[in-house]
Formats: sequence, C-alpha cells, structure tokens
Amino acid sequence: MKVLLTKTVDTLGEAGEVVNVSPGYARNYLYPNNLAVVCTPGAMKMASTYRAKAKEKKDLVSAEAREIAAKLEGTVIKLQATADGAGQLYGGIGEREITQALEEKGFKFDKKQIILDSHIKQIGEFEVQVKVFGDLHGKVTVKVSPQE
Repeated sequence: MKVLLTKTVDTLGEAGEVVNVSPGYARNYLYPNNLAVVCTPGAMKMASTYRAKAKEKKDLVSAEAREIAAKLEGTVIKLQATADGAGQLYGGIGEREITQALEEKGFKFDKKQIILDSHIKQIGEFEVQVKVFGDLHGKVTVKVSPQE
C-alpha cells in the first residue's frame, strides 16, 4: 500500500515521500499518529508542502542539536558501583543509569538515545555515544569507580 508521509519517520523516510508499507502498519500506526495519508492525487499536491515544512523543522532542530552535541563532548559522568577485587562489577551499568546521570548534568535524553554495545561491567573509563538528532551523535565519558 502506498502512503504519503506527512512527517519524517526514522525507520521509513522523510516527510513528503511516497513509501510502500503494509496495510496494517498504515492503518494501526501511521494514520492514527498523523504520520501519513493515503496516496491520492490531491495528497500528492501537498507533498511539496510537507517536504518544505520538514526541511524547515530539520534545519531548526539540527542547529540546536549541534549545540547540544558540542556541550556533550566535554561531559564526564562519574558513577559508582559494587565490584569485586578484580574490578568486575556485580551488576552492570546500562542506558538507564547513564540517562539519569545526564539528567543530573542538565541534559534531557531518552534511554533509547544512549548507544551501548553491551552494558558496562568493569571499572574504568568508557566513551559512550549519545544519539542527539538523526545521524548526529555526541560522546560522553563515563568513569566507573568501585563503591566505597
């Protein structure tokens, strides 16, 4: 089923694009969330308007996102966790703990924006990527020390 995206969907495409999706996805997700409309000749006339609005919003948000990414670059997060004598953590430090630490520093991110290959399971210093907007990522340093 062909639909015209009215807003940008990360996994699907940009606003103003015509994409092919399953009828259930369109009916149960895209239409109720006002992310797409049925691809009709009248809707196709609106495609350029959707593209222009999306570009304007993307330009505005990406300028703000670059500022946030620049602020993230020098950020150091210090976390403490219980560990054994060899430096292995008994638990792991994941996206939730990093998100909470970033909130304490004044940043507002969702845990889905924290990019970890696997949870941090030992004491040390780690570079963690944070998805700020689109393909723009920032890096924070996470220092894990043993709990006293």
